[in-house]
Amino acid sequence: MSGRNSNMASHTDVGSQMSSPMAFIFVFNLLLGAGALALPAAFAVAGWLVSTVLLVILCFASFVSASFMCEGMAIANVLQNVACPKKNDNVTETEQLLAGSANDTEYYSNLSLQISQSQASLGGSRYSFRISKRIEMAEMAEIFFNKVGVVLFYVAVIIYLYGDLAIYTVAVPKSLANVSCIPDLRDEHNVTLCWNGVSHDAAYRIFVLIYVLCIGPFVFFNAQKTTLLQIFSSILRHTSFFIMVVIAIDRIMKHKHGVPKPQDVKPVIFDKIPDFIGVSVYCFMCQHSLPSFITPMKNQNRATPVLLSALAACLGIYAVVCYTATFSFENLEDVYTLNFANFGVIPIRYFLELYPVFCLTASYPIIGITLRNNLKTLFSKEEYPWLVDRVVFPLLTIIPPTIIGMCTENVEFLVSYTGAFSGAAIQYIIPACFVLLGRIKIKEVFGREASSVNKNHSVFSSNLWPVVLLVWAGCCMAFVLYYKINAAFFSDN
Repeated sequence: MSGRNSNMASHTDVGSQMSSPMAFIFVFNLLLGAGALALPAAFAVAGWLVSTVLLVILCFASFVSASFMCEGMAIANVLQNVACPKKNDNVTETEQLLAGSANDTEYYSNLSLQISQSQASLGGSRYSFRISKRIEMAEMAEIFFNKVGVVLFYVAVIIYLYGDLAIYTVAVPKSLANVSCIPDLRDEHNVTLCWNGVSHDAAYRIFVLIYVLCIGPFVFFNAQKTTLLQIFSSILRHTSFFIMVVIAIDRIMKHKHGVPKPQDVKPVIFDKIPDFIGVSVYCFMCQHSLPSFITPMKNQNRATPVLLSALAACLGIYAVVCYTATFSFENLEDVYTLNFANFGVIPIRYFLELYPVFCLTASYPIIGITLRNNLKTLFSKEEYPWLVDRVVFPLLTIIPPTIIGMCTENVEFLVSYTGAFSGAAIQYIIPACFVLLGRIKIKEVFGREASSVNKNHSVFSSNLWPVVLLVWAGCCMAFVLYYKINAAFFSDN
């Protein structure tokens, strides 16, 4: 008997408890990341009316999938508890045999066939649906999916998380290099110089190493260890967006040069909608890191309000920033902060130019910790030696994005291929499949009354909602595919 299942989450310890306000700050910081800087340009190009409607729909879809993640985590916890009770529990012979199964997928799929309804009902009073163990998405995939589904899951999540870290590893050092270098200072080969004859490319790579050495160590700890960093980053984010909104409103009120006429701002531009959807999907991504936030919450009954308030707050900020940007700048840069490069007040100009450093730095440890935990589960070992657990896995998380950062500065390339399909899969398809399959399994084990016992059940209790989310994901991916094909083959026409 392997005993692996009884301690499947033992290496993903919960850590210290987290209050609801701190959980809100963590989710809010994760949402208000790199996508927020690319959103205004996409919003204006697609048209203010259709962009507004789609922004609300995408925010709602993200909330639905986030609630599915919470329900899926609760179901995964109770399935583990029923299958592998504590040693002092009254364990039946059937349950003991099940606990020794070596194949997780077959193990969980056969659980309901091996435990009778009477045993399950008896266990129902013994096992709660509280999310007591942090079960990452990778482990949930092993519980709910077959072998093919698990492989597809790992392909999607690893591509996305590594791509996400690569974006952060490139964007922050690039911003630092742009601020520190003087555009008009060039050598005889027309290469931009920064200091002491160091080229822009060399300075960028120096900043990559400095950034990874400063932020990378956070990946060696739990998400709760970044609390002070999250609070500091949240204050900087609010300040940065407040300043950008005030400057934009001032431009509109004073009709400064470059402010578009209201009639020139289009409500709908159909061929640009796919681009806006691709950026917006990235903006509302938080599902992959929810296990790190929801599991340690002191009051898990507040999980849904926390998620709703964080998403609503981001939606409000996105709307205000996008509207003020659309009606204050005739030509919006891909990264919104670049529109303030010529602002007259030097300290504010530098503060806004360095905003990508503020907003991405706090998210790097969260994404890194999530990737680290999923890599641990991927290798499916019950316990790791201290060196492997505390050193090797964090290094496996940090080194590949660092190598990518040393090889390229092209943020747009990384964003487009990171968020296109793997992003939609993680945000919509995987949570919807988790909850559909989880509801089937839990009804087989506990009966049809299981939903009334599960306090973490999604408010979207009908099975029609996951199906709608899957259809929506298909539409989003089709739009993105259309955009990629159009950009690759018809952009010059």
